[in-house]
Amino acid sequence: MAVFTAAEAINMALRIEQNGEIFYKGIAQKTQDPAVKAVFEDLAVQEQRHYHAFMKLSGYVMEPPSHSQQELEEYVQYLQVAVDNAIFAGPDKALALAESVTDPREALHMALGFEKDTILFYYDLRELMRESDRPIISEIIREEKAHVRRIAGLLGGARE
Repeated sequence: MAVFTAAEAINMALRIEQNGEIFYKGIAQKTQDPAVKAVFEDLAVQEQRHYHAFMKLSGYVMEPPSHSQQELEEYVQYLQVAVDNAIFAGPDKALALAESVTDPREALHMALGFEKDTILFYYDLRELMRESDRPIISEIIREEKAHVRRIAGLLGGARE
């Protein structure tokens, strides 16, 4: 089995951010609800910003010495399951999901699941990064948590 590297994790993070941006832009274009539209437009911009942050990291990531081969292989298996079951497994899937959404509440639930999955992935990614790079991932995690709170707030105020 191939060893999972921090560089590969960064590439996954780049895809996550791209796919999220595609989904959020698709929903923003489709929705008529001004509050939901504004949230999804803003989330798309933030996904793009996260993408650029990960691009900066991608040029100089190194493996931390604290992970054994077995730990890395177990993590590869975990990530494969996560990627296989991800809401936004690819840009085509993200766009298809955005196009298939029939109401804003459904889009918000999808976005909430995506953001939660992303946070879990980034917590694990942070452990693969050099100590000096971890604050960048921590900041992105804080922003993803803010996304969760914002989306959950809209869901709390949305009608059943």
